[in-house]
Amino acid sequence: MFQGKMRTVAWVGFWLYTALTLFFLFVSFNRSSALPETGLRYHLAFDGIPLRFPDSGYSNLWIFNLGNYLAFVPFGLVIPLLIRCRFLPFLLVFLAAITGIELIQMVTHLGAFDVNDIVINTLGATVGYGSQRLIRRDRTTPGGLLKLLFSGAILTLTVYSAMSGLNHYLDHGHGEIKALDRLPLEHGKVQWEAQLNGFTAAQEQIKPAINLYSRDNPRSHEFSLRLDGQYKEITGNFAVPDDAIPAADSGSSRVIIRADGEELYSLNVNIVPGENQPLSFRVPLGGKQELTLAVFNDAADPRTHAVMWDLTLIEANAGQKLAARIHQLLGGG
Repeated sequence: MFQGKMRTVAWVGFWLYTALTLFFLFVSFNRSSALPETGLRYHLAFDGIPLRFPDSGYSNLWIFNLGNYLAFVPFGLVIPLLIRCRFLPFLLVFLAAITGIELIQMVTHLGAFDVNDIVINTLGATVGYGSQRLIRRDRTTPGGLLKLLFSGAILTLTVYSAMSGLNHYLDHGHGEIKALDRLPLEHGKVQWEAQLNGFTAAQEQIKPAINLYSRDNPRSHEFSLRLDGQYKEITGNFAVPDDAIPAADSGSSRVIIRADGEELYSLNVNIVPGENQPLSFRVPLGGKQELTLAVFNDAADPRTHAVMWDLTLIEANAGQKLAARIHQLLGGG
């Protein structure tokens, strides 16, 4: 622990740093209680620890999350050197303090109460505490302080790499890919072509490889499948075949993709020569429980004009399923 003059200097530095941190939390970034929005802002669902290495298009978010983490590492480094404390009491007091700060931000309209901020701030303080525990001797000497900074940098890089890898796994990993026509229906009926015959759409040759939604389905038609939170996205293609257009006066075909009663995506194709280009889609499902596809055709021809092909569901991996379950339990919907 710090002793003598160094202890006094450390206390002064600690309070100055605390004041600077509170300034950024309550005053900077154009925060103002006079903002038009006066309602309480809060986010109670835990969405994961947003630490990842920088990627194109997300530099500002990366800097914000990194700062939100690094700003609280010094508290874990310095407090145990000023006040003798074990990890659990330190963690509980820090959690109480940062939760209080988040509540004050919310009620004063100078910010929002965010569970994710509490988690990332606490992780930073925890890494700081662990860093000073790695250096057992001469921690208050100039050489010891350099060792503390070095251990903090190494532990931060380790944690950051682990979190970045985990987030990449949760964002981009997936499980098995399943054809939509191989899954049992929850509601409605649907016909699939027994033979995957090719066709043209806007003079482009289409060759289905997995499945093909039959034109013998009703003009306006919908069907549902049970997902049980097992899938991360649906992919497929949609078009009006060229050979359907001459029999039609005009109109359009539309597909709406819904999950748990919420419209996620819609596609619209005109039944006019040259305006029926094939459309591809990839729609996130985010742990939804039920998927519904609705097809609407308003052309004069009685047959269904729109077709879909190569419809697949991409299963979530184990981590994504667990994250979706946690998100649901914590009120994320």
